[in-house]
Amino acid sequence: MAEHPRNIGRYQVQRLLGQGAMGSVYLAEDPMLKRRLAIKVVRAIGEERDLALDRFKREAEISAQLNHPNVVTIYDVGEEENLGPFLAMEYVEGQSLGKYIREGTLEPETRLGVLIQAMRALRAAHRHAIIHRDIKPDNILVSEDGRIKLMDFGIAKTMAPRLTSQGEFLGSPAYSAPELLRGADPTPSSDRYAFGVTAFELMTGQLPHPGNNVAAVITHVLHEAIVTPQGMSGDLGNIFRKALATDPEDRYETLIEFLTALIDAYPLDSAAKGRVEDLFCHDDHSGDIVPLRRSRPRPSTAQDTGSGMVQRSTAGRSNSGRPVMASTTAAVRIELESGQSTNAGQRPMPARSAAPASNPATEDGISPKTLLKWILIVLVFGPLVMWLLDILRTYIPQG
Repeated sequence: MAEHPRNIGRYQVQRLLGQGAMGSVYLAEDPMLKRRLAIKVVRAIGEERDLALDRFKREAEISAQLNHPNVVTIYDVGEEENLGPFLAMEYVEGQSLGKYIREGTLEPETRLGVLIQAMRALRAAHRHAIIHRDIKPDNILVSEDGRIKLMDFGIAKTMAPRLTSQGEFLGSPAYSAPELLRGADPTPSSDRYAFGVTAFELMTGQLPHPGNNVAAVITHVLHEAIVTPQGMSGDLGNIFRKALATDPEDRYETLIEFLTALIDAYPLDSAAKGRVEDLFCHDDHSGDIVPLRRSRPRPSTAQDTGSGMVQRSTAGRSNSGRPVMASTTAAVRIELESGQSTNAGQRPMPARSAAPASNPATEDGISPKTLLKWILIVLVFGPLVMWLLDILRTYIPQG
């Protein structure tokens, strides 16, 4: 018997990537587009099969809406008679953040970079009124080139916490906000809570609410304060206590506010902190973190020096060095004086000669200097002309 099916839909299966109790993930190739992809297959029957297919369709719809570089792209949804519903998605060559946490191999600077990218994906979802509902390390993929991909939007937005027929929690109790465990509807704040738990586990290697089983974890989340590791600074402890507050009103209002505080308080050398802050303040996706803002041209001032003035961006840092919101961002602005080429590869145009200092003539009349010159000529040469006329009259006979 073969290890895996040869084909799923039109896709040619190459090998098994992973397997769980409910299904498997395969590496496959699309023979039409010649690209590799990952195919998730759920083995279920009856109502569970229909529910899995609905979840896959929902995930495909959300992927199409977001189209974000930090969200896994879904290519296709279908159903195989002998296998069950399947989801064809982009293949991310790497591993889950959960595996990295268990291995403990990521440097602190890299961990913060992971959180920054994951935050971008979640903010993009919230801007589209999509609540993920299952933020956790195993749903964050880390590619070999460092790109973060958020996945598994199958229970997003409209699905409230519930138990399946097998008694399994739909979601992850250790990362679920207290209000969700009490039966409230999911909100962006509950997503931010799950993000805070993920950040806590990534930075410390442990969960804020420990327990030996699901019931113990849920009880701890509902009734106990978070457990911080020995050696954690008071500032970091306070940041996580605020991010993971039982009352949603007591939590950080935005992911940016939470990450700003975390980056500012986390002990890093100045060079590493500078790189993290630069990553935090610059993004390659339109509309995220620091959108490009173009300044209107303004006239040169007496403070400008040389042939032009270059104002460097101060985006993303306050006087204290901590990241700031995009509203304080100043875009790089270059202004050239009149008469200069805007092409760096061309020679500058020669400057015009300065006009001599003189009394300017009016456009429609004689200048005062010219008028004075003519008056002097008349006064000097007028009498001489009259004397010559008198001599001519004396020697020229009349009539």
